[in-house]
Amino acid sequence: EGGESPAPSVRERLSSPGGGGEQVMGQADGLLQAADVCSQCLWSPVREQEGEDNMVNRLLEQYGASIPYHDPQLYATTAAHTKSIAAFSTLAFPDFWGHLPPQGPEPMETRKPHVQRKKVFEDVCRLLHPEELINKVVFDSEDPSPQCSQDGCLRFFSRFESGNLRKAIHIRTYEYDLILSADVNSSSHSQWFYFEVSRVQASVPYRFNIINCEKSNSQFNYGMQPVLYSVKEALEGRPHWVRAGTEICYYRNWFCLTGGPRGHSFYTLTFTVTFSHEDDVCYMAYHYPYTYTALQTHLQVLARSVDRRKVFFRQQTLCKTLAGNPCPVITITARPSSRAWTHLHQLWNRPCIVLTARVHPGESNASWVMKGSLEFLCSSDPVAESLRQAYVFKIIPMLNPDGVIHGNHRCSLTADDLNRQWQKPSASLSPTVYHTKGLLYYLCSTGRTPLVFCDYHGHSRKKNVFVYGCSVKETLWQSGSSIDTTSLKEDPGYRTVAKTLDRIAPAFSINSCNFLVEKSRASTARVVVWREMGVLRSYTMESSYNGCNQGIYKGLQTGTQELEEMGRMFCQSLLALRKNSITFSSELITHAAAILHLDSSLPDHNSHNCFEEDEPPCAESIEFSSHTEAYTPDEFDAEVNANMSEEEDKDEPEDSHRQGKSRLFAHVCRKDSLETLTMATNPCNGFDITNAYLS
Repeated sequence: EGGESPAPSVRERLSSPGGGGEQVMGQADGLLQAADVCSQCLWSPVREQEGEDNMVNRLLEQYGASIPYHDPQLYATTAAHTKSIAAFSTLAFPDFWGHLPPQGPEPMETRKPHVQRKKVFEDVCRLLHPEELINKVVFDSEDPSPQCSQDGCLRFFSRFESGNLRKAIHIRTYEYDLILSADVNSSSHSQWFYFEVSRVQASVPYRFNIINCEKSNSQFNYGMQPVLYSVKEALEGRPHWVRAGTEICYYRNWFCLTGGPRGHSFYTLTFTVTFSHEDDVCYMAYHYPYTYTALQTHLQVLARSVDRRKVFFRQQTLCKTLAGNPCPVITITARPSSRAWTHLHQLWNRPCIVLTARVHPGESNASWVMKGSLEFLCSSDPVAESLRQAYVFKIIPMLNPDGVIHGNHRCSLTADDLNRQWQKPSASLSPTVYHTKGLLYYLCSTGRTPLVFCDYHGHSRKKNVFVYGCSVKETLWQSGSSIDTTSLKEDPGYRTVAKTLDRIAPAFSINSCNFLVEKSRASTARVVVWREMGVLRSYTMESSYNGCNQGIYKGLQTGTQELEEMGRMFCQSLLALRKNSITFSSELITHAAAILHLDSSLPDHNSHNCFEEDEPPCAESIEFSSHTEAYTPDEFDAEVNANMSEEEDKDEPEDSHRQGKSRLFAHVCRKDSLETLTMATNPCNGFDITNAYLS
């Protein structure tokens, strides 16, 4: 159980039916089709033959793009050592080949009036006329044999790192229902998706319906689009993940979870994609994927690129995960000028900054923010040099490697939300959190309590980037406590980072920040580090999956470039905490003028309150229910139009956590999440996902 992924050789891959070997060998000097290149690149590479290496090298030389801090060969080699219960033997092409940010801004998708009404009506027609449906399973993640052979049928695949697609069902000629896997050993948290689709026709609108989403609302209702990667585009020198999809809706459907809470329904995310190239191979995902192997590759490339004379960069293993993957911890600081006592003393007295990310696997945007932080801290930028001279950075860039590898949305392999384990973490069940907390306690015991702790997250229901912090006064103020806070002394420095970011980071919104400490958050990293270790500046930084509704990015969806920029900006904001103890050069002042001149007054505490419900209900609130009021068509349109609102961003708490897990299965198949969905009428006036879909 859980060994290293077995890896067929390239020669075996090419000799297999459909492997594309003959095509590739016959076109070695010409242009390759997308499917041909995929057949060459999508394997977990243990290459023993020199000829096989040369073949791949020729492909990379001819088609490979220059991706900063990415090496396809190194990625492939590293992937062979990534351990997964499912024993993945295939690489996703975008992860292997690499990704460049889109060349231009990507506006939020404008939603046409009544589009949800149209989609729901089409779904109702399915119930009324089932004989008109194809209703054929064309992909099953547990069945390795091809499911679809007829012409015109799309081919799906998700058995690769971070992939998640359980089944695909052909409904109509150009329409497919998709079912996601729940988190490992859990019957819930089905939200993240990442899959390959091939045999596409150009200029044909395909409708995809992900029918077992769980969150009650989503930014997909407010301009957010899924992301798409085209292999054909990558081979033509445009290796981009781009926002794609039209007629995007997110609404409650008629499927229910057997044995779940009364009235609990699934939700449908539906979107239409028109592919640009015939017979292209494309990948679609909830957000920009960032795999564990990508992290390991990035760290190796980064270590090679740093100037060792100036930068101290050390990668160590914090611990092993349950699946046996190493959890890396990175130390970054400036090397002392010499071994003289004064220089070593200055090194010892540098305060620590602790950064973590990706405790929730589906929050891939957190990894892109972390990527920006790591690259900036290792750069030759004058601000980065000053930060290295001022601090010692301890960075744990991925707290939940196993969840990321297996395509989970929120949990670890034990079906636990690791951001709810910080009070009493288990060394055997939550080793990464256990050892991270141990590292923090060790720093405190040596007199090096972190000056700042920040855990990077992603947010699915709110725009912009913002932080959650901890303040006794603000908690008392916002909770309406009768305690007199006038005599309560509290260092207002907990707001310094947020105020700095509001000044220098275009995507950051201080109006969305909150410093309330709720009882329900008592076991999160932010609150535990603040309460138990006395770290005044203990934060959770949330980055939207969608985009911004303010500043220069207003109306634009966030891309990897903006996320990496946010990681750089967070690091730059830390300079404001040491502006009285650093040496100012003219170059530093030029680069950091906005950081070093801050108004230190405390903002009005009554102006910030984001611990409210998320966005208002979708303007087209249409439910599948037998208890609806009768409307004429005109009355219905008037009711829907009256609900249209410009206000979108009343947000949920930072981590809404819903229990509902089973420990019956210690493998990746997730059968418990499938066997609970049977053909039956449910009290919620809907239908369960049918056995035809899941058996």
